[in-house]
Amino acid sequence: MTTPGPLRVAEALSTQPLLGEALAEVIDQVKGQAGGHLDIAVLHYSPHFCEQAQQAAEAVQSALSPDALVGCAGLGVIGGGREVQDGPALSLWAARLPGARVQAYSLSVSQADDHGYVHGWPDVDADASGVLLADPRGFPLRPFLDSLRRGGRYPQVIGGIASGGEARDGGLLISNDQVLASGAVGFVMDGSMRLTPLVSQGCRPVGPAFRITGCKGNVVQQLDGLPALETLRSVLDELSNEESSRFRNAPHVGIKESDHGEEGGAGSYLVRGIVGLKQTEGALAIAENVHQGMQLRFHTRDSTAAHDDLEERLSLQSGFFEPPIGALLYTCTGRGTPMFGQSGHDIDLIRHHWPDIPVSGFFAAGEIGPLAGRPYLHGFSACLGLLMPYDGE
Repeated sequence: MTTPGPLRVAEALSTQPLLGEALAEVIDQVKGQAGGHLDIAVLHYSPHFCEQAQQAAEAVQSALSPDALVGCAGLGVIGGGREVQDGPALSLWAARLPGARVQAYSLSVSQADDHGYVHGWPDVDADASGVLLADPRGFPLRPFLDSLRRGGRYPQVIGGIASGGEARDGGLLISNDQVLASGAVGFVMDGSMRLTPLVSQGCRPVGPAFRITGCKGNVVQQLDGLPALETLRSVLDELSNEESSRFRNAPHVGIKESDHGEEGGAGSYLVRGIVGLKQTEGALAIAENVHQGMQLRFHTRDSTAAHDDLEERLSLQSGFFEPPIGALLYTCTGRGTPMFGQSGHDIDLIRHHWPDIPVSGFFAAGEIGPLAGRPYLHGFSACLGLLMPYDGE
């Protein structure tokens, strides 16, 4: 259904260690800003609260009566203009979206004839958008995203993998009145509003683009007709000592289909790590299967590259489009303090461009976001869903 009344988006964060006090704090703030009977509520919480996830879900439903409620545990929680990566934290993001239809879903997996089948995916088309949150062990996220890409009919989704719930995994995920330890949950929306994705993979390209001319599975054997390892060495020879050292500390490649344009920045490539060298074959093993004809470009990842990439994407978005009404942020557990040496990097950049928008999210064990309009699983990335009006064009 669509909720009558004015458009409202609100969020709040609490670091109170007792669930009752944390819930009272965030619910009071959100209800004061957005009221009750909302279309969507999203709850992010530290593992400290996993065992009480059912109680948390019931309290939010009772106080706000959202049409759809989803939730996820994360090692770090984002809200209130802060990133909290240590200690208990709970954030609540909620919205009244007149003219939009929002529905929560939960996905489960069954086995038959040596195949896994995912059940519960909502019947929506490419005009829809939404969030996908998955458990870290049991849900076949990569194969599921592969199947969506092959099917060609899917909403634009962002999201992440629950993190930090291994010790108390009874309440990793929430979908309406369901509290789950496995599977996946999320919501989709269509109608007057859309979550516009912004994906920052935090890498910079080094050297030119090459074409894969020999490969098998995830092993790249030849680039432009030469052994891949020989090509890599030629690229490193052209780098400064500092740039070469950075690449060796975090060696990555970017890959993309040949029909997705010529050379480009990191955002046009799917970034994957180099996981091994096959010296005798002159080949590289990467963390993704490839095929002949794809473009490949070497990439490096460090805090400067991650900062510059996110800043560039936020600048482009804010420079050409109206400000979003709100946002959901799913960023890697390896970002924040481990990558930047201080808390709050990603949320501070977002708030620099849009000081007043409600932003909530969590630190994920893998982030979900589109490249060239197709959903992929990323690492060390920041995947942002910007809540924007949508007129179907």
